[in-house]
Amino acid sequence: MILVNYFLTGAYTMEYGDASGTALLDIRSRKWSKRILEAIDPDRNLLEALPGLIEADACAGRVTKQAALLLGIPEGVFVSSGGGDNMMGAIGTGTVQDGTLTMSLGTSGTIYGASDKPMVDPHGLLAAFCSSTGSWLPLLCTMNCTVASEVTRNLFSKGVKDFDAIAMTAPIGSNGVVMLPYFNGERTPNYPRGKGCLMGLGLDTMTEANISRAAMESSIFGLKLGLKSFQDLGYAPKEIRLIGGGSKSLVWRQMVADICGLPVIIPKITEAAALGGALQALWSFRRSQGEQVEIREIVAEHVSLETSSACFPVAEQVAAYQAAYELYTSYVRVVEPLFS
Repeated sequence: MILVNYFLTGAYTMEYGDASGTALLDIRSRKWSKRILEAIDPDRNLLEALPGLIEADACAGRVTKQAALLLGIPEGVFVSSGGGDNMMGAIGTGTVQDGTLTMSLGTSGTIYGASDKPMVDPHGLLAAFCSSTGSWLPLLCTMNCTVASEVTRNLFSKGVKDFDAIAMTAPIGSNGVVMLPYFNGERTPNYPRGKGCLMGLGLDTMTEANISRAAMESSIFGLKLGLKSFQDLGYAPKEIRLIGGGSKSLVWRQMVADICGLPVIIPKITEAAALGGALQALWSFRRSQGEQVEIREIVAEHVSLETSSACFPVAEQVAAYQAAYELYTSYVRVVEPLFS
């Protein structure tokens, strides 16, 4: 957002959520970390090169005459601070109150929650971000989520519905076949040399169904690592709000519910990041007009959940997935010397 806002307004600013993604921000004090900047380059004042920090509800500026002419929009239009995709997704799913949690199933996968206080994972799996609403947004991101099912589906030349149907003919745990979907390397766990792996193949288990289901399961197992980190830090979500391409599939939704052991619900407006950006802009504008409105009030007005498509964990399936997850994590540990 920093470059977009600079182009629109000529103002060099950044809100705390976006700034926390630079790894240069002290998320507790919400100031640029002089300690980190000096460690990077002790001989130069890098602080001078960084943008000014503003609150998430602040006006970033007004559209300049030059930008107005280039874009064909009126000069002086109000520009909100904006923010990153996950920060906006959190607003668009209503993940703005402590204890709420969103999972996004896309090419990469994310799981993030709203917190009223900084959350720092001592094991480093969760990124300690600020939110774009004035609080904090601890987050886990995997580099390989639905990419695992996509490359497998393309390998077998199947459409989405056919792929889902074939995968569901295999039992939970894919008869011991496990995929480690590190096709792009992986950041969580931190395996920069990672490659995709198939484990547990035998003469009787090397089938399209087992491999297809293993691809789907592995995507969610990777995100469950993040959920466990949340729970280990005392974060206790009551449900998962699911977005991204994978959320459109009933198969995926039920799999998430059973693997994570939590109800899964999707928002009525599935383009959550776009909605979140619009709501943050509305919040910022109304605050600029003197209204003491909170982001939670705006979210309550505009974000609703599709309760009719909710999926709930089934006890027997939760237990079966737990055994499969433990096998998956054992393989994750085995490949650490190769990929870390």
